[in-house]
Amino acid sequence: MVNQLVGLFRVVRNRVSGFRDKGYSTRKNGRVTASLSLNQGLPVTPEENRQLIKRMLQHLTAGTTDLAPQSMVIPAEEFLCTERFQQEREQLFLDTPQVIAFSGELPGPNTYLAATVLHIPVLVTRLEDGSLRAFLNACAHRGAPVAAGCGQAKRLTCKFHGWSYGLNGCLAGRRSESSFDDVTASTDLVPLPVAERCGLIVVGARTSVSQHWVDTALADIEPAMTGFNLEQAVPVGSYRYEAKANWKLVAGLSHEAYHFASVHRDSLASLMYDKAVVDTFGRHTRWAFAFRGAEKLADQDPELWPDQFPGAMNHTLFPGTVIVVNNDDAEMIRVEPGSSPGESVIYYSGVSRHPDNLEGCREAFEFGGKLFTEEDLPAAEASQRGLAAGLQSVIVGRNEPVVQFWHELWNQQLRKHQAAG
Repeated sequence: MVNQLVGLFRVVRNRVSGFRDKGYSTRKNGRVTASLSLNQGLPVTPEENRQLIKRMLQHLTAGTTDLAPQSMVIPAEEFLCTERFQQEREQLFLDTPQVIAFSGELPGPNTYLAATVLHIPVLVTRLEDGSLRAFLNACAHRGAPVAAGCGQAKRLTCKFHGWSYGLNGCLAGRRSESSFDDVTASTDLVPLPVAERCGLIVVGARTSVSQHWVDTALADIEPAMTGFNLEQAVPVGSYRYEAKANWKLVAGLSHEAYHFASVHRDSLASLMYDKAVVDTFGRHTRWAFAFRGAEKLADQDPELWPDQFPGAMNHTLFPGTVIVVNNDDAEMIRVEPGSSPGESVIYYSGVSRHPDNLEGCREAFEFGGKLFTEEDLPAAEASQRGLAAGLQSVIVGRNEPVVQFWHELWNQQLRKHQAAG
């Protein structure tokens, strides 16, 4: 751990000192003071980026942070109730577009990626012309998967009976063809809706999710993310984790910095400030917090400020995928409900936004994953145990506005589904 911490210090130090050399775009928005739902995003301009930095510097100078108008109390049942858990699985995940990968995970023509969305096997392919297709990763013969992991190929072959498919999902070949000459059922892969937006891949895990919804799922926040050039980012790693904690507790780990001083006392707290600026973009949020050393910008002419935010920016995309963007890299934390209210599954992947710094980005990715598994997830699991033991509620402070926003939004979406029938 010590050696890894030293390595991350080096990576972050280089980032802080290189604020003026590398850039990405951000955008201005209103402060979270009166109503979170009113802070709608605006297009990116250099002036709006300066305003975002200015907001952060004001907080660093005053020792303040963006606040919600009041605290929130969440009943423990929202983390324990089996009926609610099933509603969340169905309505927030299976019936809703999901961001599942970076574009760079399918880097060129004839590439494929196998993923899972709540136990549903999903296959995404990139054709010769660069366009994407998505399917259930289930052979028409018996339902076994036709691909695993990711790679490059012109055909994908099921390992059960050898049926093969083109990347367009059409059956390309099978043994004993004459044994199936009277089959009238479709022998192609079942298509799913898919879209590629601002370097991210969005899918619908069910055929009932419309293509239009998948196409427009990120429309509100897309202008704020196009400047990151995630389309060209190169993958540096991926992991799958399981946690004995409700998925909302795990998602909340990426929604507040209040825990930095205790959970990350000997690691992240020495690298990052816990003061943040918060913006909402329809059903998505951006939570930005600065590297230590960023306060020095207050002594400089704003015209000389960097053209990117001097820290990390957590973008949470409905219902719970987090895209963390730093100067050189980006990470995706995709949180899903597990098999019960007290379990969750997390997919963690990283990309380098600067190919000349692959090793540094890989180092930061690995260390981030170590912090997440050794410091964050144990805290969430401890919270779940406390709730299961009889705690009646969870308290969310005014200094945790993003946590509040998401609980309000999740509840709102569930109520909307219930009202619709």
